[in-house]
Amino acid sequence: MVLKSVSKDLGGAPLVSEERAVPKATGPFDVVVRIGAAGVCRTDLHLVTGEMEPPLPLVLGHENAGWVHEVGSSVTTVAIGDPVICFPFVSSGLSEQERAGLDTDAPDRATPGISVDGGYAEFMLSNERSMLKVPASADLAQLATLTDAGLAAYRACKKAAALVRPGDDVVVFGVGGLGHIAVQAMVAISSARIVAVDTNPAARALAIECGASEAVAPDELRRALPRGARACLDFVGADSTAALGTGVLAFGGAYFAVGVGGTVSLPLADVVVGERRIEGVYVGTYTELLEVSQLAISGRIAPRVVRYPLSEANTALRDLAHSAFLGRAVLEPDR
Repeated sequence: MVLKSVSKDLGGAPLVSEERAVPKATGPFDVVVRIGAAGVCRTDLHLVTGEMEPPLPLVLGHENAGWVHEVGSSVTTVAIGDPVICFPFVSSGLSEQERAGLDTDAPDRATPGISVDGGYAEFMLSNERSMLKVPASADLAQLATLTDAGLAAYRACKKAAALVRPGDDVVVFGVGGLGHIAVQAMVAISSARIVAVDTNPAARALAIECGASEAVAPDELRRALPRGARACLDFVGADSTAALGTGVLAFGGAYFAVGVGGTVSLPLADVVVGERRIEGVYVGTYTELLEVSQLAISGRIAPRVVRYPLSEANTALRDLAHSAFLGRAVLEPDR
């Protein structure tokens, strides 16, 4: 059985499912992946509740890892049985944007779990270009979280690391599914002093576990930054975090928006006189997925995962909606 779609009722209604054959590798979808882990993301909640309008019926799941189950006749770089994680976009690689390294701007891309069927299932269609082989010993649940959450967090950290000097302060807003990975990534690739900001004391404690130098509530941030911040990474994306993040930037500092929902409002005089930058971060490239996965495989970052069986997908979504856990929920095959 392959799960076909998720009920819009997060109150405990069962998953809607139907019997169908294992998909075949054809055309641009030339790899079938047997799913070993599928991350649960707030984007999935937006799709379930109608905040985003998906094509229906749709199998959710855009953070995926597993084993190659079937390949098309032209596939040469992966073979049946290979453990893989899946770059979240399926595309030809032939567009001008992709040739320039802008994978996230590919005009012809499909996104499993958002625009086509994803990994809340036993099998998923993808393509050779999206496959990234990993060691057989790797924890697929941890690595699955890197294919969107970890990838976006790492891309933001990589941009910030290019700006910081030893001892500079970097602020991470929101120590959730992305933010706790970002704290670890900044520790791994920079010598910055990291200040984490969260309203939840448990999340602040997690930030310290992940390597933050200090973890504070929002009203304590200015005290913790006597020199201002070289970079702010905003994984919350609310009006309040945007205002606070842009307000604490040092001269030449940059505010990186990853979470969405709020509005940035900043006088141009402050931007000009302070040479401040405001930049968005959207997912990341295949190369960045390779880099962040190597950090995880080498043990330099360790995503915190909460594991659910695939049949409990609605429970995982409901728990996410109620912020019932820290870290990232992951669905694994039923035993």
